[in-house]
Amino acid sequence: MSRLGNQAAVLSMARLANYGLMLLSPMILVRILPVAAFGRYREFLVYTSLLIAFAAFNINDSLLYFIPAHAQSRWRIIQQSTILVACSSFAIVAFAIALDLALKGALIGNFLFPTAIYVLLFVNVDFWESSWLADHRPVPVFLYTTGRLLARMIVVVVAAITTHNIATIVWSLIALESVRLAGSVIAWKVSSKIEDRQPLTNLWRAQLQFCMPWGTAVVLAMTSRNLGNIVVVKLLGTAALAYYTIGLYGEPIIAAIRNSLSTVLLPQMVRQGSSSTEERLRVWRRGIVVNCVILFPLVIVLARYAEPLILRVFGGSYRPSVLVLQIYTLVILRECFDMTLPLRSANRTMPLVQSSVVGLLVNVVCLIFLVPRAGIAGAALSLVAAGFAEAIYLGWCVARVSKISMARLLPWGVIAKVALAAIVAGAVILSNVWTKSMGFFGLALGSVVYMTAFWLLLWLLRVPEAGLLWGWATRALRIGASKSGL
Repeated sequence: MSRLGNQAAVLSMARLANYGLMLLSPMILVRILPVAAFGRYREFLVYTSLLIAFAAFNINDSLLYFIPAHAQSRWRIIQQSTILVACSSFAIVAFAIALDLALKGALIGNFLFPTAIYVLLFVNVDFWESSWLADHRPVPVFLYTTGRLLARMIVVVVAAITTHNIATIVWSLIALESVRLAGSVIAWKVSSKIEDRQPLTNLWRAQLQFCMPWGTAVVLAMTSRNLGNIVVVKLLGTAALAYYTIGLYGEPIIAAIRNSLSTVLLPQMVRQGSSSTEERLRVWRRGIVVNCVILFPLVIVLARYAEPLILRVFGGSYRPSVLVLQIYTLVILRECFDMTLPLRSANRTMPLVQSSVVGLLVNVVCLIFLVPRAGIAGAALSLVAAGFAEAIYLGWCVARVSKISMARLLPWGVIAKVALAAIVAGAVILSNVWTKSMGFFGLALGSVVYMTAFWLLLWLLRVPEAGLLWGWATRALRIGASKSGL
């Protein structure tokens, strides 16, 4: 578990650094572009994000399962994944174009062809992250993703500053992805010659059987997650989408924290699956508690300081985003519990599809009733309801597959201790003295004091995962310092 912890810590820090770069882009763009123009840019990203999920179909994530299971056939598996992604992406893009033309532009509109081109360039020959993670190599992941993200940020910001034109920004991104795809093809051809490809039999069917339910689940989840964005922009306009987007500003960071640990745990749980179901669940439960230790205090801080954070970082024109951010903290609570890992590690992926359908249906019903009455806050509440419905259903499925009761599913006592520590420590930031007397610096100082109180309470309550997480973080820092020559 210590080795896995080191990898998870390094990967989490790498992804946090990456998302830190990603979060800088909106902070700069809101200062350059008017609210409506920023909303149009985010509209393009909504369409591309949704189509990318359909086109990629999470096929490359199957490498996390198949490379550990078939280590001697690494490049043949990668080749299969690349072919599957190509077929999927061209089919999805063709369907989207036909549907939008049939609807006379009501689906995507002016962004149709730029979106189609961008999606094809973005998803193809992009297996590197999953293949490196399957081999327990987080450092190349950091270098690749950071370089790619930094290039995107520079291109977007430079295009916005020089032209203030959304179309120019979009086509600049397309040009960048063209360069990325060309370089990736060259690197793939060179790298695949290093190892001999071992003969495989019937792996196409096995990979499709793995990808179809899991990919469908991811697509449905992405549809549910982006449905609020689409409803907001279609019913309330691009300015409302800009407010809604800023309210969900921290979503990539939350995903980075949770997915980093899950990505590292999955290959290990696959390797242990044949020996002991209980051992697989033990590793997963500790991962859940670690997520809670990281995210519970973040919920308290964001809920308390949502208003000064939004107003200081994005300006007074984004005040409507404050309530959305406060509601979104409930989504962060749900993200602590990755209920998919026990099912994915056991190659039981059909419940993931079923849970995604449950979440999507709940989201649709809530959006229909809440958005007309509560606007962007209603869209955020719909996201919360869908997330919790999905988690509850998945928890029931895990309990049924593992043949245990819901009471034994998770270490509820330890989770309750973490929640108690997060809530009690919140007393130190309850007063307005931090922000009134010291402004934004007081917000940062108050958060540091809060985190100190939280970790002290974890120590007093004897939460073992707190010490485990501290050890991972300090070792990751030493590894990072040694690699940088410090």
